[in-house]
Amino acid sequence: MALLLDLVLLAAGLVLWQRSSSEGDEVWSLFLRGLAVIDLSMIAIGNGVLWLEIPLLLGALALPSVARLERRRHGSL
Repeated sequence: MALLLDLVLLAAGLVLWQRSSSEGDEVWSLFLRGLAVIDLSMIAIGNGVLWLEIPLLLGALALPSVARLERRRHGSL
């Protein structure tokens, strides 16, 4: 069970890294890559700090993209 959960978290970290590669804003991309590195390092050395890691990772994956924020801002003007 723990191995399956680690694999799911690993996949989520890799998705976050891939998402950071497709962003146009360099600062946002660097922020997402930092979150992905933190996630992957917590999997490697965290030893069961899942009560902290899972909510933070879900929050990171729910962050909007810069393009969506720009569309929302220009649509409200």
